[in-house]
Amino acid sequence: MLELIDEALESLLRAEIPLSSTDIDVSFDPPDRAWSARLSRPTINLFLWDLRRSASRSRSGMQTVERNGVMVHQPALPVVELRYVATAWASDHGDERGLLSGVLRVMLKHGSLPRAYLSDTLAELELPSLLVARSGEDQPDITKALDGQIRPGINVSLSTEFDTGLVFPAGLPTTSIKTGVGLVDGTGSNDANLSREVRRRIAGEVVGAADRGAIGAIVRSSIDITRVNAAGRFLLRAEPGDEITLETSPPVVATVPAIGGLRFE
Repeated sequence: MLELIDEALESLLRAEIPLSSTDIDVSFDPPDRAWSARLSRPTINLFLWDLRRSASRSRSGMQTVERNGVMVHQPALPVVELRYVATAWASDHGDERGLLSGVLRVMLKHGSLPRAYLSDTLAELELPSLLVARSGEDQPDITKALDGQIRPGINVSLSTEFDTGLVFPAGLPTTSIKTGVGLVDGTGSNDANLSREVRRRIAGEVVGAADRGAIGAIVRSSIDITRVNAAGRFLLRAEPGDEITLETSPPVVATVPAIGGLRFE
């Protein structure tokens, strides 16, 4: 995933500074003396010097998402902070300052990586945020990062969700809910002497409810009554085999199936 973030950063800089693909390079290699000795044309270097899990954007819990057409559960994605130092390299000092000025302008312009520069693999993630470091914040010793070569650098922090690939199969959608009411006799027993009444809640829907004038219509079973909501759906207690009446004009009657919900066509 790190290489996809690097690719997005390069695409952003090339498009918005802009940078010629034939005249100016963008590198993510460690900018040591051996690397700088091999340079043959102006180069912007983005050196990733630190990775850490975000403390300010920590998350917990589970979420349900679709992967390849299948619903799955996954833990909330961790957020990782990537810290880069951006430097410019050219034979002319003025060219270096011009390149570095372009990098600073683009980084200050955007609070996040624009979606247009992200690959399809990152399309499901939140937009990675971009932040130029402020004075007094944790920063690298630039002379050590550059192998002792004195050079101005821009410290940039990028925070992004990191997809760990950990998922769990999701079950089928809930179409009914069973509730129970227990009564305990005077002896205090809560097992053998417990009388229990169980009722199943049936999820139902009315196809074309608005056109049929069914919004707000009463839906009735032998033991419960409710109304069709604005989305054309309802929920009421009933048992398999019970008749459910939708009180439209004329009324419509349907039988509760053994499994699943109810649908008035």
